[in-house]
Formats: sequence, structure tokens, C-alpha cells
Amino acid sequence: MADEGSLKACSYYLVRYVPHAEREEFLNIGVLLHSPEEQFLDCLITRDLRRIKRFHRQADLEFLRALQSYFEQQIQRHEDHLQGFLEGMEQSFSHVIQLAPARPVLATEPQAQLQQLFERLVDKRQADFPAAGTRMRIKQRLVEALRLAQVFASKRFEKHIPAEPLTHPGDPFHFDFGYRPPLTAGKPNGHLKLVHALSLRRDHELASVLSLTMGYVRVNQPAELTAVVEGLPARGDKTAGHSYRILRDAGIALRPLAEVDAFAASIREELGPNAPAINL
Repeated sequence: MADEGSLKACSYYLVRYVPHAEREEFLNIGVLLHSPEEQFLDCLITRDLRRIKRFHRQADLEFLRALQSYFEQQIQRHEDHLQGFLEGMEQSFSHVIQLAPARPVLATEPQAQLQQLFERLVDKRQADFPAAGTRMRIKQRLVEALRLAQVFASKRFEKHIPAEPLTHPGDPFHFDFGYRPPLTAGKPNGHLKLVHALSLRRDHELASVLSLTMGYVRVNQPAELTAVVEGLPARGDKTAGHSYRILRDAGIALRPLAEVDAFAASIREELGPNAPAINL
């Protein structure tokens, strides 16, 4: 049984396919789960289009096939104000695709809870997550590795770091994580270390933002950034290669997902024993 202290208050929303609203008939085709504490919002949409076709023979399968990608893109676009995004979705979604009213649930691991809800309420045969090819999936895998390494147990490690105090007033950017190791060669260390997830293939604009932002941060203090990415660019992948060069030329370290567990373990070792929280 899970420790009550580790349970997080979440809300989940069933995604319903409603081809004939006047009949009040619907089919559950997906689930969204929101954890405000974890700044987590994710979705699973069924890939069993045959089941939908049996329910409604005139279903637009191309539209339904694109729903998973659509939700992921919207979540990533609104990741700094998830609650407002959800409220807007509840009001704007209607007709064929509808969100059921939010229902509360307690979860130790939001992503695992989402998978369990999907299996129980939508489709127990297809609860696997898409491959980690988006920033959202990469960040989730990073969070999982940090949690397993007990990095979040350290009060020195902070989430959702605002760039504004580090750069200039009005900067809206937030880094995913940040910390200051307590010691370097036995002496107090003021060196700031930041961590951010992105996809080299999909987030070339974010690569440019990180490069520019780190330039401003380093004007004010010693700092380094590690970008956690899906993998290093394959030969001939010009899009990923472009993002890679932007980050490399800005002095930003890259760690592929294949090394994320070792990376998380190295952070935990750097942090040392728990200590009072420090301002980043």
C-alpha cells in the first residue's frame, strides 16, 4: 500500500467520442490526467479504431488517429499554465469530442496512474505510451529517472526555475530543473547547474531560446546547462543536427535518454546529504 504522504491529488478527464449528442450516447476513447503538484498533464487516446468504427460506422478515422498527437502538442504549448488550458478545453470541446467533468484521484506516480485509468476505463489492451520523441515524453522519462535516483528528496534540487531572476526583468522562460552542488573540492560551490528537456528533431526553436537565455545567465554568474534529448543526431538528420550545433556552440551539454539514469544518479551524488533549500 502506498505511503499516504507520497500520494498526490490529481484530476482525470475522460475523453469521449459523441457522434450523436442528442442521443446521449458516447464511447470513452481516452484519458487526461493532471497533477498540479507535479506540473504534470498527459493523455492516452485509444488506437483501436476498429472499436470506434463498430460504434459509429461513419467515424472520421483520420481525425481520430491524429488526436493523440494533437493533445500532446497542445499540452506542450501550454505547459506553463496547464490549469488554465484545461479549463479552456472543458469549455471549448463539444460536439464529436467531449471532455467529461473532472474527477479526483490520488496517485503516487501520475504517469502510472494514467496508464491504470486508461486500462480500466478505456482499453486494457493498448495502454502503452508513444515513443519518447517529444519534449513532453523526454521530460517524463527524465522525471522518472530523477525520482528513482531520489533526487527530489534533496531540498537543494528545485523544479520549474524562472529565468527572470537570472537574466532580466520580464523574461517568461522557465528551466525544468536546477541546483547548486554543496561542495566542490571540499569548498562551498556557488556554481548553478540547470537541466532542461527537449527534442532535437522537434524543438529547434527551443534550442535557440536555450542558447540565448544561457548567454544572459552567464553574464551574471557561473552556470551550466545540460539538455536531455532523445538521442544524438543520426547521420543525415539535418533538423536534429541543426539543433545539436546550436546547443553545442552555446556550451550546453547534451545527455541522450539512453544515459538518463546514469545522469540522474550523478546529480544525486553531487547533491550529497539533504540540506536547507537555497535560492537559485
